[in-house]
Amino acid sequence: MREYEVTVIIQPQLEEAERTQLIERLSNLLIPGPKEDGALVANHWGVRQLAYPIKKFTEGYYVLYEAKLDATRIKDIERSMQYNEDVLRYLVIRKGE
Repeated sequence: MREYEVTVIIQPQLEEAERTQLIERLSNLLIPGPKEDGALVANHWGVRQLAYPIKKFTEGYYVLYEAKLDATRIKDIERSMQYNEDVLRYLVIRKGE
């Protein structure tokens, strides 16, 4: 079990209800399973300016998650974010010991 940081950039044009639903869905992906200990911490950074346009967007809604996860789940989490059109970018980083 390792600690990970997952940063997600969401399309800024989403309505508040849609954004909340998407964040809840992403949180459910990252919630530690029954065999994993630890808790999920989510920090909402809000709408920020992007350094360069991504899919013709110059702003994005940032959410940073911190969680303890099993390494085997990372591929499934990345695949789920990759195929979601509302997620502009994501980054999964393993925290150092």
